[in-house]
Amino acid sequence: MPRLQLPGGLLLVLLAGAGCTAGRAHAPTSASASDAYEDRLERARLGLRGSGREAALSELETLAHELETQLEKSPREARLHALLARTAFLLNQEEKALAEAERSLALKPDQAEPHFIKAFVLGSGDAVEAALASARRATELDSRQGRYWQLLGTLYIQLDKPAEARGAIDKTLALEPNNAQALFLIGLLHMEQGRHLEALDAYEKAREVEPAFAMAHYNAGQIQQLKGNHAAALERFQKAAELEPQDWRTRAKLVQLHQALGHKEQRDAEREALLLLRQAGKVDKEYFIREQFSEAGRNVMVVENFELEGDWARRYEFQVYTPDQERPSLVISLGSYSFANTFAREKDPNGPRLFHLDGYHPDNAHDTYGFFQGEPSYDETREMVLSVLRGELKPMSSTKPGKP
Repeated sequence: MPRLQLPGGLLLVLLAGAGCTAGRAHAPTSASASDAYEDRLERARLGLRGSGREAALSELETLAHELETQLEKSPREARLHALLARTAFLLNQEEKALAEAERSLALKPDQAEPHFIKAFVLGSGDAVEAALASARRATELDSRQGRYWQLLGTLYIQLDKPAEARGAIDKTLALEPNNAQALFLIGLLHMEQGRHLEALDAYEKAREVEPAFAMAHYNAGQIQQLKGNHAAALERFQKAAELEPQDWRTRAKLVQLHQALGHKEQRDAEREALLLLRQAGKVDKEYFIREQFSEAGRNVMVVENFELEGDWARRYEFQVYTPDQERPSLVISLGSYSFANTFAREKDPNGPRLFHLDGYHPDNAHDTYGFFQGEPSYDETREMVLSVLRGELKPMSSTKPGKP
């Protein structure tokens, strides 16, 4: 099976979904004070997801300061180091959280929560193997914590061990049947193995359990789109966009779905929103997938380049695939090449930019279907491409390798 990779941002969200709570650890000294810190820490943690987030962060900062003061008096108190590690963790101070977790473990190695924090921080970086060892140890020390198994499963996915990942995530769900992140991970594993219906079921459950889980809506939309259920896919992508309005890939999906449903006004509005995101520096590609459709027994994926750049600039590339083929059998592009425009400018320096519709074949054969003064719209270009695929629009000129 090909390696299943989780993008860094996705990994962090899934790991963060594991949360950071803990049962009380036995402490030889200052138990009452530590319990009070633990209670405050838990209340602050719960407040982070609600409207009282700012107050919760303020309380965590106060807790961190108080714990540091206590540790100046009792530097060998393992539980205080563990509490400070968790506090720093919730404040997204990962280096500090890791350092305090390691200090706590140096004093008392058999604590599950510091192992969990250590695994989490290492796993969100590049030290996945090291993280795995700590995550395993956390589950050995306390097998009742679903988030420990979830973290372990996530790390197994990163290490391309789907069977081990499934085993760990199943244990999470046995303990926490409504764990949305674990359901999402099950969906990923099903998707990787080509079990789309099972993956969709897992994603749908995840988004029902946690309606604010944008990735669950997005992935459910992906499968609905693959199945040709465009209205259902649109609904899910719209929810994902509502939750993550700055995610440009979701905007691109909305362009695709409105196109498929014939909603041209909404399609154009979503494309404009996508262009605004690019202007704001929030798009990390020079292109996006404008549309996906089928025609004459072939699948077509349309790439739109944001800018016309370079000597061989192309606005659209209609990549045509025959069933079960990974490479396109034909690429039809709307281009505006520098040599053609240089020649045109010599005749008419004030004329509009010249565009042309071309077909490119795997054997390097080339067809030209037309030249245009000014840029045709997407809809005009699409109609011409459909005519080519239907055999209605013939090339005005063709060249083949080795022939003039």
